[in-house]
Amino acid sequence: MISGHRGARALAPENTLAGIKKAAECGTTWVEMDVQLSADRVPVMIHDKTVNRCTNGRGSVGKMSLETLKQLDANAKFSGADKDLYSEEQIPTLEEALLLCEQLGITMNLEIKIHRKTEVLPLVEQIVKTVKQLNFPLDKLVFSSFDLGVLTYCKTLYPEVRRGLITSKNKRNMMRKAQELSLYSIHYDQSKLTENMATKIKAAGLQLHIWTMNEPDKAAMFRSWGVDNIITDYPNQF
Repeated sequence: MISGHRGARALAPENTLAGIKKAAECGTTWVEMDVQLSADRVPVMIHDKTVNRCTNGRGSVGKMSLETLKQLDANAKFSGADKDLYSEEQIPTLEEALLLCEQLGITMNLEIKIHRKTEVLPLVEQIVKTVKQLNFPLDKLVFSSFDLGVLTYCKTLYPEVRRGLITSKNKRNMMRKAQELSLYSIHYDQSKLTENMATKIKAAGLQLHIWTMNEPDKAAMFRSWGVDNIITDYPNQF
């Protein structure tokens, strides 16, 4: 029922291999991580449009080669108690992250990050290419995005992979779109989710994931609403 958010971002640098390992150590069987393209069109695991917040570098991810990104310190801005353990941490590629997930038996909720509409086609194409080349088990994978265009192209290019819509509000025609796109799940902002909305999502036959929930004492309530998966920065507390 628990997903480590960006690996386990309160316990290890976010979107890193160390984060996946830490989530697994906590007994977590899911991780949620972010992917976008480097300048040389390699899918890499990072959330922001720039490297500024999470590394010792500056600049746009999409304007840096994989070689340049790999030279950055992905632990530079991490402030957790175990910071000293992660001094060698790099930005991983999607391939590296998926291989580790397969090794550890972890399911990947892969958030496809779109900062410009022109990124949709090349990013989805490279992600699908990587997944197919690795023959990654599809029962251990969900493609998720805020962007309906991404989910539409994912369905066109690789319909066998489960797809989830990320949202922070009850979007107009959301249920109709979910049906049209044969979605597997809705990933809802836990601070905006109501019991009524949860009931509608579950009645539509969809899995319900919530983000980002760091209060273990609320887990029972959300479970009673039908929530299937809690995305949290602190998987150890659950």
